[in-house]
Amino acid sequence: MKRFFLTLFFITFLYFLLASSSLAQQKSPSQFEKNSFFTFGQEILPQEGELPPLEQETPLEKEESLAPEQKIPSEGKKEFLTRGQKTLLLNAGAMTAISIYGLTKWEYAKSSFHFESEGWFERKAKDGGADKVGHFYDSYAASHLYSYVYRKWGYTDKEANLYGSLSSLGGSLFMELFDGFSPSQGFSYEDMIMNIVGCGVGYVWGKYPNLASKIDFRIEYLPQFNSNFFGLFTSYERQKFLIALKADGFNFIKNPYLRYLEFHVGYYVRGYQDYEQGGPDDRRRTIYVGLGFNVSRLLQKYVNTRVLDYIQIPYTSLNKDFHLD
Repeated sequence: MKRFFLTLFFITFLYFLLASSSLAQQKSPSQFEKNSFFTFGQEILPQEGELPPLEQETPLEKEESLAPEQKIPSEGKKEFLTRGQKTLLLNAGAMTAISIYGLTKWEYAKSSFHFESEGWFERKAKDGGADKVGHFYDSYAASHLYSYVYRKWGYTDKEANLYGSLSSLGGSLFMELFDGFSPSQGFSYEDMIMNIVGCGVGYVWGKYPNLASKIDFRIEYLPQFNSNFFGLFTSYERQKFLIALKADGFNFIKNPYLRYLEFHVGYYVRGYQDYEQGGPDDRRRTIYVGLGFNVSRLLQKYVNTRVLDYIQIPYTSLNKDFHLD
């Protein structure tokens, strides 16, 4: 199945980020508890060494004595949208984008619901199984992207991790169900299984940062600047998927230079895009192992970003291929 989920999500995310950039961020419960004198976003603190008059209630006592409907509204800290409303709009927007694209490109609602068995990693399977790894990767990366947005909106790490995985799963399930009504697609249980596994791994990696410090799941794409360049999310001919085991995550490795090393295991296919039944068959599947350079570790010295934990830059590793065909 064509993997367009991340593209749609990024478009929706960028639009929503612009729409909400002027809104104040809601404080998380942990922040609220630390600021015990915060009352509805308004900070009221006594001066150092100064006690409130005995006959006068403190602002906190006055606030607590009011009935819920009488409590003082915040000043200068009003939310145009609550985090729950933002979450609802973000997920609804992503599903709307999926629907629009599916209606125009995949002919959604043009057939009755049907299943499509695509196989797994057999040579004759669709895309040689690269699409299955792609579904895993998309769901995994999307769960972390959703989680990142939710943390920015004031959710705790635990909430953001759970809701991010559920949002990723919901989006992939929505797409797969609607694929069932497409004459060119169909509901693929293989795709859905890989989506579930990807969301599950995304949740576990978010819950246990120690795992994420040791192991990354990445995609490598070697661009070809022609008319098909923007098909990078739907073509596997220039993609590789890999697992990176990072020396940086193991404390027993003390040498600062060795901590930049990574061990890679990857999978890619070639020749499937142009294959036609009855024509020349150049399809091939390849597993590879290699040693890579941890570009993300280097980048962290200058920019606070983890984007290269998900993307492998071409030509930053030495690989040995093992052809399966």
